[in-house]
Amino acid sequence: MKLLQSEFSILLLGILAVIAGLVIGNTKIALLISLLIAICSFFKKETGLFFLLVFIPVRPFLITVNPGFKIIGDAIIGLLLIRTIFDYRKDIKKLFSFQPFEWAFFSFAIIGVVGALITDVSIKAIIFQLRAYFLFYVIYYVVKRMELTNQTIWKGSIITFFVAIVVSFQGIIEKISSKTLLMPQEWQEWVLSPTNRIRVYGLIKGPNELSLYLLIAFFITLYMLKHIQGKLRYAVYAGLTLIGTTILLTYSRGTLLTLFAFLIVYIASKIQWKQRQWKQLIDTVGKRQMKQLIPLVLISFISMGLFIGVNQASDVYYEHYLSEDGDSYAQGKDKDNGIDRYKNAFGEETIGQSSTSGRIYYVKKAIEIFKDHPIIGTGFGTFGGAATLTYSSPVYEKYHIDRNFYSDNQYILILAETGILGILSIFMVGFFLLSTIMKNRDKVYGPLLIYFFVALIVGSSVYNILENDSFMMYFYLLFAIAYQKSKSVSNP
Repeated sequence: MKLLQSEFSILLLGILAVIAGLVIGNTKIALLISLLIAICSFFKKETGLFFLLVFIPVRPFLITVNPGFKIIGDAIIGLLLIRTIFDYRKDIKKLFSFQPFEWAFFSFAIIGVVGALITDVSIKAIIFQLRAYFLFYVIYYVVKRMELTNQTIWKGSIITFFVAIVVSFQGIIEKISSKTLLMPQEWQEWVLSPTNRIRVYGLIKGPNELSLYLLIAFFITLYMLKHIQGKLRYAVYAGLTLIGTTILLTYSRGTLLTLFAFLIVYIASKIQWKQRQWKQLIDTVGKRQMKQLIPLVLISFISMGLFIGVNQASDVYYEHYLSEDGDSYAQGKDKDNGIDRYKNAFGEETIGQSSTSGRIYYVKKAIEIFKDHPIIGTGFGTFGGAATLTYSSPVYEKYHIDRNFYSDNQYILILAETGILGILSIFMVGFFLLSTIMKNRDKVYGPLLIYFFVALIVGSSVYNILENDSFMMYFYLLFAIAYQKSKSVSNP
């Protein structure tokens, strides 16, 4: 813990100030606290990154309790960018040095903006969507131009672990209490469908976002374990069990899909295709690695046991405290056990609804729009993205799309909004990122790079993943670290 002492005081003061802002509830005070934290980040960029690791995963909760905290992430990232520009004011060339994937991403943005202007999307909506896509790219831009030490990365891992523990604890209490404890009143009054009612939303305000964040935290903690010895490892194992339990309580098919896809890709990458034998797989993993898998297996089984136990505790809580309240949540609460609920979440009836009003229906709408606008699409802010939820879309009336529609599929969003040129640009982004992974696949952080890339590819089919704040924050942070590490190797 000595490694945390240099920034610990500032970080703790910032967290306490935010807690005070939540308790006081005054919007102006929250704005002031956000700006002061951002100013601290300007003077100490590493501390600014730590603040982001703490506040971004719980930002929806902060905003709900006190809207003044809405600017906290933008303010920190904005001043980190200004500090970076200031630091390189005498070396302007480095400020405009970009990797190939960045140029491809910029071209994607240009295509989206041009299409939006042609479709007559408002400037506010365009800026709103650009922010959704590029806010956390700025982290990559900043960190790529920093000299992050292994000690700083270690501190960030510890912070990630502790934030994940807090988020997981709240999620378990949320589940047991049927969303009546440790949640803002506004969230307690949600009217949710039976499918979503059983899911944990957490401080991140979304089961899919929560599960994806916790899985990232789980992986990062595994890296942290390599530097922890003795009895402290058992405390980390307990924390991983808590995180694993909460992941299961989100009933997120998308997150599990990214995990299974990653395992397949990772194992395949370790096997030479000329010798597809189980013996090679065992040799690849090795006895030492097999021994290290034992704690993970135990964590998995204990997490599943706790998952069932939490569901049973939720039923008991409901019977004793909510069954006679007659509130909107209690009415119609199902009495199935946890395993039955998980089966229902993946059931044919749930998936079948997609063809009439869910994902499949909007895939058809995206294809319809693409056929009418095949080259550059209809532009940013026109189809199921962050901007359309706030500003709607000028094409919704023509295609009979509901204003509150959110695509939950990055591919169809890109198809409809940017057409063939946008698809080609994003393909090039993926290609150049893959080349980065191939260069770093044998490094200690190689598996994590592979997971993020697989999650980006697979997760895009079920999420608007480029708008997922926590995921993209860690995604860009990790790729910036990989860039720094490869740069230091090539230029010793």
